[in-house]
Parts: sequence; structure tokens; C-alpha cells
Amino acid sequence: MTTPETSTLFTRWTNPTNGIESLVLTHRAAPVQQSFYYTHPSFSNDGRFLWLGCGFPPPGGRHAQQILGVADFETAELRVYPETQFTTARPMVDLTTGEVYWGNDLDIWKRGPLADDRAVHVNTLPPELVKGLRLNHLATHPTFSADGRSLNIDARLSKSDGTPVSLIGDMPLDGSPFRLWQKTEGFNYDHALFSPTDPELQMFAHEFWSDGERLGVPFDGSTPYHRIWLIRRGEKAAPLLKRPASHSGHEWWDASGDYIWYLHYGIGVKKVSLATREETLVWAGRLSHAHSSQCGRYLVADRMDDPGNPDCNVFFFDTTTGKQVEIVNRGPLAAHLTQCTHLHPHPQFCLNDRYICYTTTVHDRVDVALVRTSDLISRTA
Repeated sequence: MTTPETSTLFTRWTNPTNGIESLVLTHRAAPVQQSFYYTHPSFSNDGRFLWLGCGFPPPGGRHAQQILGVADFETAELRVYPETQFTTARPMVDLTTGEVYWGNDLDIWKRGPLADDRAVHVNTLPPELVKGLRLNHLATHPTFSADGRSLNIDARLSKSDGTPVSLIGDMPLDGSPFRLWQKTEGFNYDHALFSPTDPELQMFAHEFWSDGERLGVPFDGSTPYHRIWLIRRGEKAAPLLKRPASHSGHEWWDASGDYIWYLHYGIGVKKVSLATREETLVWAGRLSHAHSSQCGRYLVADRMDDPGNPDCNVFFFDTTTGKQVEIVNRGPLAAHLTQCTHLHPHPQFCLNDRYICYTTTVHDRVDVALVRTSDLISRTA
């Protein structure tokens, strides 16, 4: 079996400012090839399969609908599976089996990575829960419960008058009935993530920007609010932070389950203790998305001056030494080039922190890239 360094599917690209090398998936199966959302690793634990999103917008266009592809390092193939249609909500990979799970309308499906595998129906959101409502999405980016028995669901729906309805719950993988944890009308809840250690606990986000115009409240930083919420099954949701904050977002669980990280826009990456709810500013800077290594010492983040047409700027940070190194610095794609919606680098640690995976535009198109974590650690030690 090959590795990204030896695979014919990848080409080396070197940052001209500092010599940091990335491995770009230049073998093409689609006009747009995009990495997963930063909370969703897509590299199987055995190092054989790397899943990605494949988009087919018209030349010079952009499109949200994608299908799944997988790079197979044993057969040196990049395969695309048309039956795996999904929107900007990201799928979830079982890192042990290499199987991928995704939402399609009210259903959860899964598929193995091999060419002769077939899509298998996993479970369905009960139709009576959505009767008279419009389904906007089933799950933003579903995650597995700590016991591996369920996927979390943060269904966003709306009434005929546009009033949002949010369902927080979990979908058992054995086909048992969906379990509703909380139903809320009037607010948009999404970005839910299961705790990595507690199967009864989820975090989710209140997307205030989605509600602001309807509620007559400007989203300009003048109105602090509680974006990050925690919910335990059988209990009501409650805010994570002691005090509401302005311009907070893009949160994720620490691998230990004892902390939650989030971006305080314009300030930096913060870490919140679940035990004390105390916040610590760990990495100051004007950052957009970030992710932490399993040990919590290392961070990676992207920075975008205009998220609507984002730059591909990605940085690595050692929290112990306080040093950072640039992985890539690339301006936004020109408007006439084929793109996709939600075109952000979304860097993430993967394959047991061996690599950082991100979406890059260094070849004037949307590509998947990997960078060796060891190269970055040697620069920041």
C-alpha cells in the first residue's frame, strides 16, 4: 500500500515563502474536489482510504450539490460514487471500517469504500415529525456517539410563514426509532456534535445570524448572544459560556471531552473548561476555522479576509512554544474559475494526527491537500 508521499494520485507543492511541502490530490475525477468540514476526519485509521467531496458545476460556475469520492492507497484509484449525493452538510466517516454515512432527505445512508460496495439505508426521521414543515437539512455534519451506537441529528425545518423549527436528537444505527432530545420553534440550531466521551451529551450552535433579520436585531457585534449550547439527553439545553459573546463561532470538542474550543472572531482561538466554564485565549489572531490535535498541544487554522470569496491561508501553531508557521498563503480564486459554495480551507488533523488535510486553490481550482504534521512540528519546536 502506498502513502500520500509515494502515491501517483498526489503531487508535491511547496510554499515558496518557507519551503513547507503539501501533497495535493491532482488526479482528477471531478472539476471540484473538496476536503470535509474540519470537525469530520475523512482518512481511515488504516491509512488506506481518504474520502472527499466531488462537485460537478458548469465551467466557471459553482454548485452546492456534491457526491462522494474516495482515494484508495492500495489500488491507486480515485473512485466516485454517484448515489452518494449530499449538499453542503458534510458526511461522517467510520474511521475503523472506512464506511461513510450521509443524509439524503429524511434518511441516513451508508456505503463502504470499495467499488463493489452498495449504499445501505440506515434509518429515517419519522415523517410525522416534519408534517407540514419544510426540511432544510437533516444534519449539519453528523457525528457518532461515544459508544458508536448513534448519529446526532440537528434537523432544521421551517413553517409555511418561514418560522424556523429545530430538532435535536440522535438516530440509532441499528434502525431503532429516532430519539428527540429537544424541539424548538423560532430559532435556528445547527452544527451539533456528539461529545467524544459521553454518549448522552451534545453541543450545538444557535446560528444567530440566521435569526437576526427576522427578530430585528443586527448581527454586527453590537449584540452579544449565546451561540454555543450543551444538551444532555432528557434535559433542557443550556449555554456553554458564563456570559454571552459577540462574534463567536466554529466550535469543536477537545479529544478529551473535557473542553470545547471555539473561535472568538477578531480575538483568536479560545478553550473552555466544561468543569469550570472558564475561558482561555490560546492562540491570538484574526482566524476563521481551527482544529486541535488529539493531545491538544497543536492547532491549525485558516484565515479569510472575505469568507464569501475566501483566501486559502492556513497556519499551524504550537501552544507550548507559541510559534506558528504558514502552510499556504493563496489569494481567492478568480470569479471566472470553477468553484463551489462554502469554499473554505477547513484544515483538520487526520490519520491519528499524521497529516493535516485542507482544501487548497494553489492550482487555480478546488483541490484536496495534505501536509505532514511532523514537518510543521520541526519548524515550531
